[in-house]
Amino acid sequence: MAQHLVFGAGLIGGYLCGSLMAQGQTAAMVARESVKEKLSKGLHLTDYLGNETQLPSPDFMHEPNKAVDYLWLTIKCTAIDGVLDQLESWVGPNTRILCCQNGLGSESAIKKRFPQNDVLRVMVQFNVVEVEPGHLHRGSEGAITIEAPSGNLYVKELAAKLNCPLLPVHTSDAMQALLWAKLQLNLGNGVNAMADIPVKAMLEQRLFRRCFALLMSELIAVVKAKGIVLPKVTALPGHLIPKVMTVPDWIFTILGNKMLAVDPTVRTSMWWDLSQGKKTEVHYLNGAVIAEGEALGIPCPANKALVKMIGEAERGERKRGLSAEEMYAELSAV
Repeated sequence: MAQHLVFGAGLIGGYLCGSLMAQGQTAAMVARESVKEKLSKGLHLTDYLGNETQLPSPDFMHEPNKAVDYLWLTIKCTAIDGVLDQLESWVGPNTRILCCQNGLGSESAIKKRFPQNDVLRVMVQFNVVEVEPGHLHRGSEGAITIEAPSGNLYVKELAAKLNCPLLPVHTSDAMQALLWAKLQLNLGNGVNAMADIPVKAMLEQRLFRRCFALLMSELIAVVKAKGIVLPKVTALPGHLIPKVMTVPDWIFTILGNKMLAVDPTVRTSMWWDLSQGKKTEVHYLNGAVIAEGEALGIPCPANKALVKMIGEAERGERKRGLSAEEMYAELSAV
């Protein structure tokens, strides 16, 4: 049986490893001692639809120079350059590397280091929260989608083996467009981080949604100029989301009901990074839109303002907990 190794034992990594185990796959993790302690009594996976499973503590990979069949990278974009040497221990000539990072371009360093290996991009479209040590909860809708280059049958076979209610798995041969569509949704991660409230509470406030709309409208202008058609990754087509975000709250509860179907405790990964004093992925998210916009001569002032805001928070120069009025005033200032 194929050996899976999950490198990066955060919330997504832990949930992924548990889901692999639940499907009868041979799976292990690379994790810090603090994570091993949390998971020492087993894994309890649940989701917002009521699916649930109890699992023993996962195996932790210790053996150096042991090549695995599938290496799942669930670390942050910002951590990739620092672990390339360590990854050499588990990458053999036939290892397939699956990059589960947000944003655009983070897989380039992996491809450069391992040019002979299949390096596949993976889109993770849901949030995971830690209810208590060992209990990981998928708190929002969405699947993982694995890049499947045309004619590549093994990816479709892998997806079929892994697909289950706790972890819906899809494939796509149009990954770049799909990642742009996911990026559109992730542009508001920084808004959530600076608001310092759960995602659901944030989406229930019109002015916070108008902040999202400002950021997303700039991305839509960029992808239009690039000739990219955004695939539908939510109940609404991507080009309609900014419009729906700006409607009054009572209308949004109807039109955006799928967006509001999120666990009330869910926060974004950028909120977690700032809370733990870590460097965020803002340059791979909002920064990617700015860079592409500059190359095309398209201004992206709202995304620039948010990148500046997050940078100040990372350096301890700015406190979080901004109100919707404060956030919108900064992002809409020209």
